[in-house]
Amino acid sequence: MPGTRSPRRVEENTAAASVRLDGADLAAIHEILPTGGFGARYAEGRLPNWI
Repeated sequence: MPGTRSPRRVEENTAAASVRLDGADLAAIHEILPTGGFGARYAEGRLPNWI
């Protein structure tokens, strides 16, 4: 993984793949971040549409 500095971090990052979110989890995330959590990574008008 780019930017990973230690084997421990690789283990933490790969463990995230086993996290399962149910409908309630996804609804809560959407309530907090209705347009996603992209921050300043994308230029105005260039946010990805994951739907």
